[in-house]
Amino acid sequence: MLRDIQRWIRKSLFPFLIATIGKGFMRLLLLTCRWEIRGSERFRQVATKEKCILMLWHNRLALAPFILERCAPDFTYSAFVSKSRDGDLISAIVHSYRQGRTITVSHQARHQALKEMIQVVEERSSIVVITPDGPRGPRYEIKPGVAAAALATSAHVVPITWEASKLWKLNTWDQLHIPKPFSTITVTFKDPVVFLDRESTTLDQAKTQLQNSL
Repeated sequence: MLRDIQRWIRKSLFPFLIATIGKGFMRLLLLTCRWEIRGSERFRQVATKEKCILMLWHNRLALAPFILERCAPDFTYSAFVSKSRDGDLISAIVHSYRQGRTITVSHQARHQALKEMIQVVEERSSIVVITPDGPRGPRYEIKPGVAAAALATSAHVVPITWEASKLWKLNTWDQLHIPKPFSTITVTFKDPVVFLDRESTTLDQAKTQLQNSL
């Protein structure tokens, strides 16, 4: 019984509390900031008509829910998270949003994760959100999963990024970015990348193109 309680605290209560506190802190912080949004209308058009994947670097993840809630709240988003303590926390944050969904996968089950990603994209039940250099890095180095999914589905991959005029970089492997109060946040939804000629595009070529797009 005690073990069950401890497991519930570790797996459910602790992530919920951290997510709630963190979300409240970020909302207050972002109220002080000035926003500049670029390309969101183009993204909404693509997401309405096409199979879609949203892609951003892992260290930009902190603002992703707030950006999507602000710019495109009408869609449902599915984020892939790992079976880990960090994954439990990310899941709690994602599920605190009405439009947020998670797909939990093991670090060792890469083929299963890719299969599930392809299925979600093909079904168009939600927009897949992926950090192609996560969950452990190296930072700013795209892994093959998103390229393989894009090739398999001909999905439109929309790179998204943001910068802040003043920010903190945390002491994590990805140097997680957090904007400072009263900064200007510039969000950019970039032009979608789509591989229509799948037969002549190799996985390495797709990875390179996606890498350059971010």
